[in-house]
Amino acid sequence: MYTNGSVHWEARILPAGPPRLLGWNVPAEELVHIPEHWLVYPEPNPSLHYLLAIVYTLFTFVALLGNGLVIWIFSSIQNIIIPKESHVDISFTCRAKSLRTPSNMFVVNLAFCDFVMMLKAPIFIYNSFNAGFATGHLGCQIFACMGALSGIGASMTNAAIAYDRYRYRKVFPNK
Repeated sequence: MYTNGSVHWEARILPAGPPRLLGWNVPAEELVHIPEHWLVYPEPNPSLHYLLAIVYTLFTFVALLGNGLVIWIFSSIQNIIIPKESHVDISFTCRAKSLRTPSNMFVVNLAFCDFVMMLKAPIFIYNSFNAGFATGHLGCQIFACMGALSGIGASMTNAAIAYDRYRYRKVFPNK
């Protein structure tokens, strides 16, 4: 420690040794689910985990609010019919007749897919703050399945929107 007037200098030295690699905090029975390729990289700085958690917290609030508003504005539940066979039939209608177009239903579907994708964000944020997966192998599989299905749904919806816009421009080129 070196003191020069009011300035205090101190060096912090980490213990010598190899850096921790990814997967150091994963239980041994879970390591079989991680490809060996990922276990050769050094662990990132913990401050990057915290930064990622903060950024995802902001993304989550904005995405849930925005997509929720789109879903609410473009659709409302008209009726719920529950027959004896426990099959639930829910029909959606658009609040304004001018918004009842097939193109807008693609937008609602995209908002729904993004909404589902962001529903899994709290688990990701928790994992970022704790530098490890919280829910074990089954939770990891559910997390991945939600992300895969909503991501594929959003991709297919984007493709349908692109085709719809291409078709509309081809039929009505001056608009």
